[in-house]
Amino acid sequence: MTTSAPRDPDLLRELREPSAAAGGVFWRGNHQLMVFDPDAAATAHADNFADLTMPDRLVDLLRRRTSTPVSWKTVRTAWLGQLRQLSGESGLAALDSRMAEVLHARAGQHVDLPWLAHEVSFRSLLPVVIDGLSARDEALIIEDALIKLNRLMRPPSDDAPLWRSPRRLSIALRAGLVIRRELRRRARRRALPRPDLTEPIATELLDSLGMDRALHSVAAALTAIAGPPGATAANVMYALVAYPQWAQRLTAEFAGLSAEELYRTGTRCAPVAHRFVKEVLRMWTSPTMLTRSARTPIRVAGHALDVGQHYILSPTMAHHDPRHWPDPEVFDPDRWLPGAATGPTGGQHYVPFGWAPTACVGAGLGTMAAVLLCRLFCTTFRIEASHPESLRVAVAAIALPLDFDGRITLRERANAGQPAGFDPGVPDPAAGRLFDPYVSLGDSPRRDRA
Repeated sequence: MTTSAPRDPDLLRELREPSAAAGGVFWRGNHQLMVFDPDAAATAHADNFADLTMPDRLVDLLRRRTSTPVSWKTVRTAWLGQLRQLSGESGLAALDSRMAEVLHARAGQHVDLPWLAHEVSFRSLLPVVIDGLSARDEALIIEDALIKLNRLMRPPSDDAPLWRSPRRLSIALRAGLVIRRELRRRARRRALPRPDLTEPIATELLDSLGMDRALHSVAAALTAIAGPPGATAANVMYALVAYPQWAQRLTAEFAGLSAEELYRTGTRCAPVAHRFVKEVLRMWTSPTMLTRSARTPIRVAGHALDVGQHYILSPTMAHHDPRHWPDPEVFDPDRWLPGAATGPTGGQHYVPFGWAPTACVGAGLGTMAAVLLCRLFCTTFRIEASHPESLRVAVAAIALPLDFDGRITLRERANAGQPAGFDPGVPDPAAGRLFDPYVSLGDSPRRDRA
């Protein structure tokens, strides 16, 4: 975890000392229990979400009746089936190609590199959640995501409530209508089946979920790809610049791999890149903290929580706990070698995708996307940071590289590293224009996000 300068955001600055003194579990005020000890966090989360029954449908709440119970496990099981297909050879090739297209379109431009990472990530993952939208509907989904991303990338003091911003509220409502229309269209079989996460919600689960719970499920997936995946991509890019020796090791590994082999065998054929990505996820985990409400009375390390009280988890604190991670502040991908002295002391101490039973169902695809991005930057593109000497990562709502602007350029003989069957056509220009105010710097100096 990079030490931040005094002016840099650090959400954990006032929490590290009391956490260490209390063994990782302590009250902040009278209403928030901070659960930073990874073992206590795992137990608390498992107890709190032992029952994954979804809330009642809105229509039933209004009529004061109980809905047919549906567990989140049902939704997660349906999504896992889709994700197996999306993580196959053709799915990974398509994902790789979408990332490359966005990078090609931005090549040579002066850009805010963290924002570019979010653009590459969100635009490449959007079809995984909901594919086949019209350009107008896709623009609404992207606008809604940009509002959420901008809130994550700004200091918390700048964040106004949703009800105080009519424009934000209007965009959120219209994005919800896009999802609702798409669910109805697919439920009526007016569209060809698509291998995305929306498909089983519309065609298998809509009757039991009801429209509001179905819409919430798809919206939750869209929220999940608007933030953490882009933060991971940004920190992968940061690490490739900040640790050139590791960039060299990855380049050597990818030189002996074809794109087809990577799609076919996944991380097994790229162990160095896999260790690199796992260490990026450990060092700079996003989100920094997670707020959860007690769904049932629970006890956490001797502290009682009543229904409705909040507890706070922090993957970042878990990943930098010296009780479980030797030299936790050192970036060392080789700690993931079998038997490494600096490796994790237990599986529950590494939680970049959250805690069971609500851990991210797309963890495998997310990890593979980061490996594919590493390959693109080691074979096809080059990151040229404007001020590499001043780079650092701040602990904001997400792990955020600061002073990280520059250009993405094409490498010589770049065709050797391009995705299989890649055609560097122009991606949707309308989507790119929506990201322009955040990504493109033109001839402007860098934008500090502190």
